[in-house]
Amino acid sequence: MDSFTEQFSRYFSREVAERAARSLSDGAQMEIRVIDQETFTFTRQGGKNVIIPGPARSPEIIFEFDAEIARKILDDPTEDIGEIGIHLIKLLTSSQGGAKMKIEAGFLSLFSRGYFGILKVGGSAFASHLASHGLSGMGAIKTALKKLTKD
Repeated sequence: MDSFTEQFSRYFSREVAERAARSLSDGAQMEIRVIDQETFTFTRQGGKNVIIPGPARSPEIIFEFDAEIARKILDDPTEDIGEIGIHLIKLLTSSQGGAKMKIEAGFLSLFSRGYFGILKVGGSAFASHLASHGLSGMGAIKTALKKLTKD
C-alpha cells in the first residue's frame, strides 16, 4: 500500500484540488500529520500543489489526523470544492475526534497568502454551512481563527 504522503500527493494533484488552492501564494505551507504514521508538507510551487515529505519549515496551518480520518478524506469521491470543505469541517468538528487544525499564522498572513480565497471557491453550499455555524462574515471567521492560533 502506498504511504499517506504518496496518497495525499495524488489527492492534491487532482484538478479539483488545484482549483481549490489556486488562490494560495507560492510558498504557502500547511503541515499535515497522520498520527503515528507520517508528516508531510502541502505547499504551492510554480502555481501548482506540491507535497513534500517531512515537516513544514514555516507552516501557516497544521492539520493532524489519525489514520482513519486520513482515509476518510482520501476516500471521499466528491469533485465539488464546497462539498469537500464541508466534509473536512465535519471531520474537524466531530465529537469522535481524530482530527485537529491549528493556525500558526496571523490573520493578515493568512489573508496575504490567499487562504481566504479558498472560502470563496467553496461556493454557496460551503458559505451556507459556515453560516449555519455562526461564521457568516469575516469578523466571525477572524474570531474563530483566534481560537485556533498558537499561544
